[in-house]
Amino acid sequence: MRLVDVHCHLESQHFSGRLDAIIDAARKVGVIAFITCAIVPDEWELSQTISHSFHEVYFAAGVHPWYIKNQYFEELQKLYAITDSKYIAIGEIGLDAKTDMDLAVQKKFFEEQLAIANDLNKPVIVHCRGAFNELIASLKRIGKINAGGVIHSYSGNADIARQLIRYGFYFSFGGALTYRNSKKKLQVLHHIYPDHVLLETDSPDIPPVEKSGQINLPENIIYVVKAMSELIGNNEEEIAEATTQNAKKLLNLNI
Repeated sequence: MRLVDVHCHLESQHFSGRLDAIIDAARKVGVIAFITCAIVPDEWELSQTISHSFHEVYFAAGVHPWYIKNQYFEELQKLYAITDSKYIAIGEIGLDAKTDMDLAVQKKFFEEQLAIANDLNKPVIVHCRGAFNELIASLKRIGKINAGGVIHSYSGNADIARQLIRYGFYFSFGGALTYRNSKKKLQVLHHIYPDHVLLETDSPDIPPVEKSGQINLPENIIYVVKAMSELIGNNEEEIAEATTQNAKKLLNLNI
């Protein structure tokens, strides 16, 4: 199988000093590309450095809604100055109604980063939790995202997915899918497969049920493929190739 992990955090301290082994283990299960997502400006350079250490690694840079600081708003302009062929998206950005961060401040950062993505003609990698109405409202204000994007660890329903597809979005699924306990996710998968579905791990976070309580690793993407196969009834190889082709198309990957 050829697999793409469209959302992970290789910058994490959990991986410090052992990325060679972690990347190699993922290669052995078929991972041919990783998108590592920086969440604050202090990580942007590290993400870039990691991408140059491993030919399979690409990076996204942005400010995550959980970690917003007022001074970061001016830092967003630095996203224009990064010139690197492996800089393939603006992310991780988004909206989260289930965190203490003021939602009006989140919207300010989110919409600014959407505008930057449009200026740079890059896709976005989006975190959205409990805020899909606000997300769609922001998209209506900004307009169509020129290069599309990913809603990572998608938790919305099929109707929301239909609306977001009009804005060029794809939907990635990770460890939460392995619990196989959501009729809503099954309905979404049947609606978006094969044209708008992607795979992720969000490592080191959200391990699959098979590795519950452990630090999540990129190699665990195989459990996500297995769960998706069981849920929708398509074989794992077909899912791997469909999601890889979607990732290549959306993120313009050289794979």
